[in-house]
Amino acid sequence: MTALGRGIVGPGLPVRNRLWRLMRLLGLLRRQDGISLVMAVGVLGLLSVTGTTVVYYSNANARSAEFSQDNGHAYDLAEAGINEMMAVLSKPENNALNGDLLPETTHTYQGGTVTWSGSFDLKSAQWSVTSTGRIANPTGATNQVTRTLSAKVPVTPTYTQPLNNPAWNYIYSRATGQPCDMTVSNNVGGSSRLYTAGNLCLNNNAGITSAALIVQGNLDLSNNSFVGASTNMGARVETFVGRDCRYGNGSWATPCTGNQDSRRIYSKKDPPSYTVGVTNPAPIIAEPTSDFDGWYANAMPGPATDCTNENGARSGTPPVFDNDPVRNNSVPTVFELTPASSYTCRVGPANNPFGELSWDASTRVLTVRGTIYIDGSARIANGLLNEYDGQATIYLSGTLLVENGSKLCGGSSGSECDFGAWNPNTEMLTFVADGVGGQAETGNSILINNNGQFQGGLFATHNLEYRNNARSDGPMVGWEIKFANNVTNDAFPTITTVPVGMPGNRQVHAQPNPPQLYSG
Repeated sequence: MTALGRGIVGPGLPVRNRLWRLMRLLGLLRRQDGISLVMAVGVLGLLSVTGTTVVYYSNANARSAEFSQDNGHAYDLAEAGINEMMAVLSKPENNALNGDLLPETTHTYQGGTVTWSGSFDLKSAQWSVTSTGRIANPTGATNQVTRTLSAKVPVTPTYTQPLNNPAWNYIYSRATGQPCDMTVSNNVGGSSRLYTAGNLCLNNNAGITSAALIVQGNLDLSNNSFVGASTNMGARVETFVGRDCRYGNGSWATPCTGNQDSRRIYSKKDPPSYTVGVTNPAPIIAEPTSDFDGWYANAMPGPATDCTNENGARSGTPPVFDNDPVRNNSVPTVFELTPASSYTCRVGPANNPFGELSWDASTRVLTVRGTIYIDGSARIANGLLNEYDGQATIYLSGTLLVENGSKLCGGSSGSECDFGAWNPNTEMLTFVADGVGGQAETGNSILINNNGQFQGGLFATHNLEYRNNARSDGPMVGWEIKFANNVTNDAFPTITTVPVGMPGNRQVHAQPNPPQLYSG
């Protein structure tokens, strides 16, 4: 027996004492003072663990919620980047076809940053844009919360725009400073609206029967020439003369105003009721200005963007657009627009190209779209009736010649241009020529030679000449406009819509559509 056992109930003690000691031991065993402490300590430990767990999970949930919120914020930033790129593409002064328009760019917003960029594919006519939003990681990690969005932005070409300059409703001569700044030669018949910034001379038998005639300088009529007719008010021409007028080397009316029937100026004024008389002073219409440098850089096809198979389609022998990186009339060979063999030159998709100059030799149809630039000269010299399809402007650093009785029409009737039904608001080709001399002969940027016909718009930096028996239908702007014997200029409908690239109108290229095919 142990010492304890011996000390309490050992055999050496009386029985009574042993019983007392045993009862005392059982009493000690029944007391709860120690177990309460142990239990309290255990409960406190359990509560501590539970509290720690609750705090941990609470913090984890808070971080998770904050991460989710920042993830959404990063998405918003990425979406803002897409919107920024759309704003750049849609800005009126920007060309949405310029592949350098969306370089990698980073902007800082409250709480984060966004980095965006885009690349343009001409052949598919769409931008591929990518935008990444970045927010600091709420967990304290060095990596950021990022969201990346990608989308496609289709681009639709623009072929026409509203007319901005009213000069394109006239035959418009810019010349000033000579006794005859514009001369209408013998037997010329003119029913197109006519505006001359200087002095107008009508030679023998020349007649003006247009809806309106505006002369800023003097109006000088030779024998048997005339303006309008006196038969009725409808046959009279609404005439404005800024200075003086005379007939047959007779006396000058100074200024030219009121009834000038004695000088064979059968005019009417004060619409809509109209009365007989010439109006003085004459209204001023601003001359349209040409942007050769701007279109040299942006035309499609043109020096900066040729028609390759990567950009669109190319076949046959289309024009050489440039020979060096400078606008300097560097292409030495005059391009024949209507040759014996067909060619295709297209930039962009087949169904909706950004620009096109293609020729079908079998049908003799020239397909034109957009604004085209050749750093040289062009001609139409096959001697045949040719048609064009579409609306476009062709810029030439050189000159334009319509030769050998050739005809280029927006629509045809028999062997002639359809002078009665052509609508320039739906079908018009305009040539803008900057050169002088050469094939167009001395002083001219554009020459429509004997028996030639052209239906469309013409802009000449220098002179514009129609030779004997030629015929025009459409607006034209030149320094001095010359009509030789028997030229006819037909009346054309009022123009409200013009092809892109027309001088005097703001540069317009293409329209970006809303983003689509989002991912991320």
